[in-house]
Amino acid sequence: FSHPQTAAEAVTETVAEAAKRSGVTPSFDLASGIRVPPAHRDALARIAGEAVTNAARHSGATRVEVRLQRLGSRVRLLIADHGCGFDPGAPAAGFGLVSMRERASSAGGELKISSIPGHGTEVEVML
Repeated sequence: FSHPQTAAEAVTETVAEAAKRSGVTPSFDLASGIRVPPAHRDALARIAGEAVTNAARHSGATRVEVRLQRLGSRVRLLIADHGCGFDPGAPAAGFGLVSMRERASSAGGELKISSIPGHGTEVEVML
């Protein structure tokens, strides 16, 4: 009998797979025991995986930080890299960013991407 995955377990599993495929080293700071509806858990995990893949593919970063915490009634996921960064206002925002935004909003949350060229990128999801 398997218990439903916590948000941290789902995020860890997805990030570990994405990191292995893309050759980056993740570091985790995850609050354990955060239980969210399956749709939220899946959205968090998929967004985390996409963010890690994007960091590896586009930023040249070798490490990514993944943080998950509960803030009152909400859950905050943060994925940060120290790669080359990009201009989030540039019109060439790729499909990955669009799909992460859609996943966050379909789970009733919001996605914020902050990046400074030369200083890395942070992807933040609040659900």
